[in-house]
Amino acid sequence: MLFLDLARMNNKIHLRVTRIVLLSASAFAVVVSFTSYFYTKSVEQKIMENALGQLFSTVKHPAQIAAYLDNEELASEVVESLLNNDIVAGSILTSKTGLNVVAKTKFTELNNSLSYPLSDPFTPSELVGEINIQPNQVLLHERVKASALEKVLILIIQILVITVLILTLLRRALTDPIQSIAANLHNIVPGDDSNLKCPFGHERDEIGNLVSDINKLLVSTRETIKQERLLRSRIESLEKHFRLIFERASAGIFLLDNKLNLTSVNQAFKKIAGIALEERRVKKQNAYLPEFFFDPDIVHDLLQDVLKNDKKTACDLRLGTLITHEERWLHCLFSTVKNDEGENLIEGLVVDVTERTFQMEKILFESEHDTLTKLFNRRAGEQLLNMMLSNAKKNNGQLALLLIDLDGFKLINDNYGHDAGDKVLVEISRRMQATIRKEDVLIRMGGDEFIVIFIPKEGSSDEINLFVNKLHKQFDAEIEINSMRKSKIGSSIGIALYPQDGNEVEELLVKADIAMYQAKKNGKNCFSYFNSACSFK
Repeated sequence: MLFLDLARMNNKIHLRVTRIVLLSASAFAVVVSFTSYFYTKSVEQKIMENALGQLFSTVKHPAQIAAYLDNEELASEVVESLLNNDIVAGSILTSKTGLNVVAKTKFTELNNSLSYPLSDPFTPSELVGEINIQPNQVLLHERVKASALEKVLILIIQILVITVLILTLLRRALTDPIQSIAANLHNIVPGDDSNLKCPFGHERDEIGNLVSDINKLLVSTRETIKQERLLRSRIESLEKHFRLIFERASAGIFLLDNKLNLTSVNQAFKKIAGIALEERRVKKQNAYLPEFFFDPDIVHDLLQDVLKNDKKTACDLRLGTLITHEERWLHCLFSTVKNDEGENLIEGLVVDVTERTFQMEKILFESEHDTLTKLFNRRAGEQLLNMMLSNAKKNNGQLALLLIDLDGFKLINDNYGHDAGDKVLVEISRRMQATIRKEDVLIRMGGDEFIVIFIPKEGSSDEINLFVNKLHKQFDAEIEINSMRKSKIGSSIGIALYPQDGNEVEELLVKADIAMYQAKKNGKNCFSYFNSACSFK
């Protein structure tokens, strides 16, 4: 805790500023001290040199006489008298004639001494010697040091006083107001209507501007928070709304990853595909959507095309036996969406259209088939005949068109009623349907008239005759009219061949009709080719 308190104190602005000022002032004091020391030394040096010059002037005359006379005793008195002064460390008096008197000092070097010439007492223009005076450097250094220390001490006292003043002023003018602002700001709860109060006396300075800007920011923040809360509330409401739509939609909704596995489904889809989903949950496997349908490969290619080409596709698909054992159809809408990583995913919408599909199939069946016999009706039959004729033309094949008219049917209708006639038509249709092959077509043209389209494989007349005889024998057996009566009915068959008898449907129908009437003229209950006699009776 002590270290934390010290760290917090070091982070206070007024202490940091004071520390910076103190360090700067200390560096300044060091520079000033060195400068003052050398300056003071220079000044004291000059003062000492002036004092030595004045001192020389007091002994100049005796020194001249001592040098002129080479009087060693007088010379000793001169240099000794100079040495008695504190500012003199030593002196030497020499003459041109060889006098050399040194005061009792240890120095022998005269490099730093001051030299004063001694002229002839009687002839001032002539020099008789000189006197060298060595300044007292120790005294000079002590004086300079004392003076420098005094100035440094005064400077340090001034720096400390100024530092304390700066510390006090910064604390009162800057740190305390900022701390007060920070404490008040810390106590404001986000979203409250509270604002900061400007410290007294700072209304018009930078601190006042700071408080004003912070209050503006607080107002802006409150507005932003209000808007965010409102937006969050709306988003939550929309999420609930969309979640409700997603979960309770009558249509199945799902999301696929780029591997065509289900990642999200709603309840409606679970209802449609719940069995398969539960199986995969138990086995901890991904639900691979194409497997849900009757033809997985086609669905896989369809979904891959949607992913690659980034498009929408709508189609009807049949569910597979994995979902249900009965035939069921879904109308599916697939489109792409991108996830947060920018990858293409597939969103799907499915609606169960089984009833609609069956109804449409029923309507289509009824529009193409005879209501009573369930055979192709005239309109659908003519379309099939045109298509089969077109295929025969493309493949250079053959085609036999058999026009069948029932013999004796009118008597049954007249004698036993229409119900009996309908029963005969249904039974005859069943027998003929059981005789023809899958590739052949049986059509009820109306009333008691039928058409069979036969495609010979070998293209021989024997093959056609064999088929016609087999078909004609179906009329030999009696038909039960009711529990008390049975009746036998015959058929007259006219045959037209492609390409021998024509290249168009209308032409073949006309010629088959002519052949059928030829069969009737030949005694009925037989068949006849166009332009030929009855070949069976």
